[in-house]
Amino acid sequence: MVDEAIAWHLRQDEMDEADWIDFVEWLEDDPRHAETYDRVALADGAIAAAPVRTGALREPANDRGSSRWQLTAWLTAAAACAAAVSAVLIMRPTPSSTYALETRAGETKQLALADGSRIEIAGGSRLLLDRAQPRQVTLERGEALFHVRHDASDPFVVHSGTLAVEDVGTVFNVKRDGKAFEVAVAEGSVMFQPRSEQVTLGAGAILSVDETRQQVRRGKIDAALVGGWRTGRLSFSDTPVPEVLSTIKRLYGTDLVAEDGLSSRTVTGMITLSGEARRDVPHIASLVGASWRVDGARWILSPMGSGQP
Repeated sequence: MVDEAIAWHLRQDEMDEADWIDFVEWLEDDPRHAETYDRVALADGAIAAAPVRTGALREPANDRGSSRWQLTAWLTAAAACAAAVSAVLIMRPTPSSTYALETRAGETKQLALADGSRIEIAGGSRLLLDRAQPRQVTLERGEALFHVRHDASDPFVVHSGTLAVEDVGTVFNVKRDGKAFEVAVAEGSVMFQPRSEQVTLGAGAILSVDETRQQVRRGKIDAALVGGWRTGRLSFSDTPVPEVLSTIKRLYGTDLVAEDGLSSRTVTGMITLSGEARRDVPHIASLVGASWRVDGARWILSPMGSGQP
């Protein structure tokens, strides 16, 4: 266990997003992992702070890799004696328990939580999670579908900006796009703003918030369409064309742009997409009364008559 902790500590400066997720999972696998890692990190800090005597073992300032065996030896010995510095360990600030999960445009991820809940994350999204409070999630942007195992004693809450949604045993989709927020319920029910308004939404309900205009709208949606981004079925209600194209770009990575003449048009209904631009763009253009053209990697929609199909 000490060897594993040392290995993780030595990799910190080189770890990518996937490595950080693996590191968090290793910490959560066994309570002793986090304790051991803290002792290793503390020992390394003590080594760095200790005065260096003439002839003492010392790591070259610009060659960390060449002396890793030396640092490993120091850390192994120091970790073995960690009980002697337990008082210092208590005073040491604990590392942040929060971590982020992000997806690129067109990329999706799934996260299984220890309590049996599951999160499906759409493209172009960013979520913040907390090892100390695994049933408290923050959606900073994008959208995700939550399959929640209900626990009345420990509610599952999704935060987004100043807004929150609390599970009442359900499957629901939450979306955040700038100042626009939306929650739609597929199964069970959720409570919107559980600490204030306490609005209960059942299966087939959808609620959207425009924080800029301070407007809240409630409506209905086919429960089968909730989280439809997973199968290419997107539902819109009086949504401006630029916002529709922005959603498609986020979900599928297709770089779609609407010229000014389309900015006042809206879309209501369901669009079924394949995720392949050459098939989807002509279909979208026909729905909004536009022509299309390709400019490098971009697909440009123009009011009918101004483009070159």
